[in-house]
Amino acid sequence: MTDKKVKIMAVIPARGGSKGIPRKNIVDLGGKPLIAYTIEVARRSKLIDAAIVSTDDAEIAEVAKALGADVPFLRPAELARDDSSDIDYLKHALAWVEEHRGWQPEILAILQPTMPFRRVEDVDGALRFMIEQDCDSVRTLAVPTHVTPYKMWFLDDPEKGTISPVLKTEYYERLLTDVPRQKLRPCYWQPGVVIATRAKFVRQGRVFGPDLRGYVVDIRTAHDIDEPADLEYAEFLIHKQKKTGDDRNG
Repeated sequence: MTDKKVKIMAVIPARGGSKGIPRKNIVDLGGKPLIAYTIEVARRSKLIDAAIVSTDDAEIAEVAKALGADVPFLRPAELARDDSSDIDYLKHALAWVEEHRGWQPEILAILQPTMPFRRVEDVDGALRFMIEQDCDSVRTLAVPTHVTPYKMWFLDDPEKGTISPVLKTEYYERLLTDVPRQKLRPCYWQPGVVIATRAKFVRQGRVFGPDLRGYVVDIRTAHDIDEPADLEYAEFLIHKQKKTGDDRNG
């Protein structure tokens, strides 16, 4: 692949130090490692020219390689701490492929390996949207069912139970937060189905450019594995999909 022109490069970040679920990125889900679902989507994408796995963990690297993924390096441990940010591993991955493979990608796409139900059409749709809109960056959004910050409160004093609204609407003085959902402005969650950005901003030490756009996906494809309960629910969904033949991975 070293002679391949890479316009869009996907980075699959998979550090080894997960806390909620030990060895989360390679935990079994539906009979295969969790990271396998993301590797498969990256491989099926029509717009991603190359995809690499960035991990600090030798076992994750071997599992990813056995699944056919490109794991060109082990990420330095100082870039894989709990408080490490996306820009840390993105800058490292970009600098590595530029130096060792001569790639000069224009766009970097982050594909978190903890989202087994993402669809390839959403990944390609978001990337195509970014190219057509000629914007700096794009991230996927989803409507979080009935949850809205217009019906959320800060617990100002836990002992006294005093509260204040997270957001006030034009109806607040009369209705507080007792407002029909249909009257509220739609709010969107930011699931990491795909995050894409121009490589030039990563070289500058920034994940996003100033012109950041949103691309809406189905909330059902945005289930993120973080805690054991998330994994249990994902197992239930996969079992249901196998019975019904519904494949949300596209």
